[in-house]
Amino acid sequence: MEQAQRQQPSDTIDTAQPTSLIKREIRLDLIARSLVAHWRSYLLPCVVTFVLSCLLIVCIPRYYTVKVMLAPEASVGGGESSLASMASMVGVNLGGLEGGDAIAPMFYPDVMKSTAFIVPLLKEEVTTEDGSFKGPYGKYFTTVQTAPWWQLAAAWVVKALKSDAQKRKETGGKDVLDIDPFVLTPIQDKIITGVMSSVSSSVDKKTNVITLSATAQDPKVAAQLAQITSQHLQDFIIDYRTRKAKNDLSHYEQLVKQASKDYQEAQQKYSAYVDSHYGVVLSSYKTEEAALENEMQLAYNQYSMMRQQLSLAQAKVLERTPAFTILQNATVPVKPTGPKRMLFVVAMCFLAFIATSVYILVKDPSLKL
Repeated sequence: MEQAQRQQPSDTIDTAQPTSLIKREIRLDLIARSLVAHWRSYLLPCVVTFVLSCLLIVCIPRYYTVKVMLAPEASVGGGESSLASMASMVGVNLGGLEGGDAIAPMFYPDVMKSTAFIVPLLKEEVTTEDGSFKGPYGKYFTTVQTAPWWQLAAAWVVKALKSDAQKRKETGGKDVLDIDPFVLTPIQDKIITGVMSSVSSSVDKKTNVITLSATAQDPKVAAQLAQITSQHLQDFIIDYRTRKAKNDLSHYEQLVKQASKDYQEAQQKYSAYVDSHYGVVLSSYKTEEAALENEMQLAYNQYSMMRQQLSLAQAKVLERTPAFTILQNATVPVKPTGPKRMLFVVAMCFLAFIATSVYILVKDPSLKL
């Protein structure tokens, strides 16, 4: 009897406790019951989120991305050791110790982000897939490509608030596509920054394979831009690696030209002297003739030696000129790269569902955390 009386207050306390969401463990049954009971609360947030997401993502223009993969031939530079090859993989240049390149392949992406590299791209001719535009890429980038309406509206408001003096200062009083890489106007700087974001590259440190990517709102322009960028990068690499050899070649060409001129003058002097003193047997004339003949022979030897050096310089240029293997060529894409419209709408609706669920669980009086 006493034991029953002692247990009665304990039973009364347990029945008086409210329903608990967490009671030593997460009560998924209570969570599901609460969410199902408030299913109508999902209708408005999810429908509004779906409509707004569709309207938002439709305003963002589709874009296409094209990739090109290049495998440049390794430049041995006349005996580069395996140590120099390993050092170039991590971007370390051994300089005069090994005669390696000062710009390792891993720095090519930084080269592509330079103004001097981007500006020539703006002058290259591109054509849209439907043929509605044909002209410089810079004009296509500034006049044909579009932006979301909110960016256009913000740009229009900012432009309307600026005075005529500020507008002239931004343009510099000249055509925005007449770009001097050394001096950029504010508008030209924005154009350069936009083009920089449209092209990119990466380098595999182990294989030195260069992967270039170009993005545009027209599939054909994207493929053309990738091809143009690839060609410009190849030209840069070739020019960099052969610059010293070409300077030496130009130097020896000048020496050969001067040596040829000296040899011709010495030859003319000798011929003129021999013709004017034909049949003369005096020793003084014979001595002068021998001296002129020796000068002509020395000039010829000098000319012959410079010709040999010129041939070696020409061979050096060919040796230093890298060859490129196109592992993946530029191709006009069939499907856009982005934006992923369906994925975006589904993700936004899922976030709205999660947010609504949290709100229901927090506000439900039957659940106590």
